[in-house]
Order: sequence, then C-alpha cells, then structure tokens
Amino acid sequence: MPVQSRQFIRRTHKILGLVVGVLFLFWTTSGLFFTLFPIEHIRGEHLVDTSLSAAPDFEEIELLSPTFVLGAADTVTLRRGHTGPVYEVTGDDVARVHDAVTGARLTPLDEESAALLAQLYWTGEGAIAQIDYVENPPREAGSASPLWRVKFGGAQPATLWIDPDRAKLRAVRTTHWRIFDVLWRFHILDITGADRIDSWWLRLAAFLGLTLVLFGFALLIDRAWHRRLFK
Repeated sequence: MPVQSRQFIRRTHKILGLVVGVLFLFWTTSGLFFTLFPIEHIRGEHLVDTSLSAAPDFEEIELLSPTFVLGAADTVTLRRGHTGPVYEVTGDDVARVHDAVTGARLTPLDEESAALLAQLYWTGEGAIAQIDYVENPPREAGSASPLWRVKFGGAQPATLWIDPDRAKLRAVRTTHWRIFDVLWRFHILDITGADRIDSWWLRLAAFLGLTLVLFGFALLIDRAWHRRLFK
C-alpha cells in the first residue's frame, strides 16, 4: 500500500474512532440501563391493576341489552369501569362509555370521575397529589387527544393518563420510563421523537462504524503484509 494511502487511512481511522467512540458510549450506557430493569417495571405495570382491562364476569348482575347503546356503525365491548360493568362504544369518530346496568352515559369523565377511575387502577402506596385536564398532552401520554393527568406521590411517584372519552387508562409514566425514553432516543439516534430506527442519523452512524471497521482491517492487512503485525 502506498505511503500516502496508508497515512490517509490511518488518520481517517483515528478521526472515525473518536466519533464512533462517542456513539458507542451512548449505546453501551443506554443498553446497560435497559438491562437493569424489567420492561414491565419501566412501563409501570406493577403500579396499576391490569385486571380492569381483562374480560369481566358479571353473571350475577342483570345487564342492559347492548342494543340500547349500540349505534348503526358502532361496536360495543363489555368491561369493568369505575361504576361497575360498562359498555364501551366505539365507531367512526365515536368513543363513549355507558353504564351497563342503567344505560346512563358516563363519558366524557369529569374531574371527580377521572380521580375515582385513577384510584381504581392505582396499586402503589401514594395518594393523588395533582389532577388536571390537558388539552394537548405531551409525547409521553401517547395520545394527541385531551386527557386527564393524575399524579400520584409516595415512594414510587407516577403519572396516570386517563382517557376521558373511553374512561380507561391510556398510559402510566414513571421516572424510570422517562429516563428510558431519553436513553432510547439516544440509542436509536432519534431526534424527532417518532421512534424510527431508519433515520438518516442512524444510517450515518452505521456507515461510519462500518467504515471504521473496514479501514481497521485495511491497516491490519497492510501491517501483516509488511510483517509488522505485532510491532
């Protein structure tokens, strides 16, 4: 290999090593955090009662016929709610909840009902510290529609995002989740918050990493060719 080519590859290899080294630092740090906590813990599943979303058993309760609340293009799901058995009605731009016994419409939830529902979901030790209605929820809520934000205090503080139209939990957010979210965005080099793993930033990082490895092999082969591999 010509001397000039060897010098170019060596210098480029060093520069790429610095750049890719910083990326490796981000990747290994975030990857280490991901392994420290189970994903169920990150999602806050240990702080809420997931049985509220499970198939209910209301054999001993006389329920109203679902046709009472069913529209022409709607579907009805029977589930548990903050008042007992409820019918969740969904369709084209439709989302509402009715009491399955009386047929009374329960949504959109007011503050008192949202707090009651959040307390039914909550299995942590703290009590409600703050509740407010957010018309433009942040990214962490996972929804662009208005939601109730219910914050719980205690040893494991968490925020429960309650959907006022469907009368159900939308998301659970903890400090661990927020750290996870920031590190995940670094991990996949996502600056848009769209959780895309095909961004140009990630492609560029992969290209630089591949170039670093190939240049390293070129230098290794050159040193071996000149019998200077271990010198």
